[in-house]
Amino acid sequence: MCSPPRGLRHRHPPPSMSRPRFDSLLARLMLAQMLLTLAVGMLFAAWLAVARVRAAAAPYAQLWAANLSAAAVRPGGDDDSLASPGYPIHRSLTLPSGPLTFRLGFGPAAGYFEEQLAMHGVVVDETRLGWQGDVLTLWMHVLPPGRQAVWLGLPMPPVWPTWSGLNFALTLFILALVGGMSWTFARRVTRPLEQLRRRMALGAMAYAPHDSHDSADAPAEVLAMENDYNKLIARLRTAERERAMLLAGVSHDLRTPLGRIRLAAEMLPATPETQADLAIITRNVDHAGRLIGSFLDFVRAGSLPMDETVDVAAVAQAVVSRFERPVWELRLEIQAAERLVLHRANALLVDRLIFNLIDNAFKHGRAPVSVRLGHNGVALILDVCDLGDGLPGGTGAMLEAFARGDASRSVPGSGLGLPVVQQVVSRLGGTLQFTRGAAGHCARVTLP
Repeated sequence: MCSPPRGLRHRHPPPSMSRPRFDSLLARLMLAQMLLTLAVGMLFAAWLAVARVRAAAAPYAQLWAANLSAAAVRPGGDDDSLASPGYPIHRSLTLPSGPLTFRLGFGPAAGYFEEQLAMHGVVVDETRLGWQGDVLTLWMHVLPPGRQAVWLGLPMPPVWPTWSGLNFALTLFILALVGGMSWTFARRVTRPLEQLRRRMALGAMAYAPHDSHDSADAPAEVLAMENDYNKLIARLRTAERERAMLLAGVSHDLRTPLGRIRLAAEMLPATPETQADLAIITRNVDHAGRLIGSFLDFVRAGSLPMDETVDVAAVAQAVVSRFERPVWELRLEIQAAERLVLHRANALLVDRLIFNLIDNAFKHGRAPVSVRLGHNGVALILDVCDLGDGLPGGTGAMLEAFARGDASRSVPGSGLGLPVVQQVVSRLGGTLQFTRGAAGHCARVTLP
């Protein structure tokens, strides 16, 4: 909405380029897909390992059966016998103890291997896997006929193929492919939701429904949400329009009798006995007129169109001049080399925004009041500061219509000054903040 000065443009990245949070829907979808892919991959690897063991069980059982039978009945400990080339047999009456030895009694692979050995005359009732030095060893509890049971161990045959550079590169490629597909799918799912959120944010500022042709390719659920949102906006616009018409009508109808009362009071003869009463009547009529004016300002803040280009610096200068205060009480500082322009705004609402902040500072704060107007390269900044104590109670409560603090009840007012400011700032897409520091109390308006 705002055109920054030439020397300050593009100094800071726009807020829309901020880094997305990790807890976004996109990140969660990607994490869920990666975890699911990892779980599926682990299940596939386990199934592949079982399949390879079952496929190798019969050949290894046939190859090792005769040598295992001979080693089981041979007296003594370890010897130089081989189950097959490269597979020396370790013989022990007791299982070597160690924390890394566990039983292979689960799964179909171990049982199938024991069945294949039994078919070749080698009876095994227990199979374990453990480390013998730095070698992964397969231990079998063999029951030779008429002899004492013995533990026979030999190096575990490889279940997986030898790891190579090609396998490593293929693994990286698969991971990159899965990650890319996960990001593409998650982005495709979340993009319509993000577009809908942005359109909702833009339409909420003016209670404006948005066209659905931009999201024609969105999922049916998103289109249903958009349709329901448009219906809600239509109801809100109708309620807002009826409320504005009611307030405007009531305010207009009240001004006519107030004008008659004032005229009648002014036409009465001013005598020493009636002069004080006439002054009270005139003062109360003026106060009621100001209240009605505040109601109308509140109505205009939510109904006037935002279709003008406004020079904020010129508006601020005009507002400050209307207060007719000396420089030591009210000072305007414009900290920009060029004009500060707001697009898609309304000059009357910007005028009312600045006027209400200054008026609120004088009524509830303490002079001097300083008005600073500038640009930080991203947004227009308006600061109105005074030496008062700041807002009483919570800031949110003071922004509600007709809300007044205890300390301000003795000050004439309607309780609509800050609510009008908040409504105008919201329609302009900005923010309103209140701070208290060594320089006093400040109200800051940021308009993009």
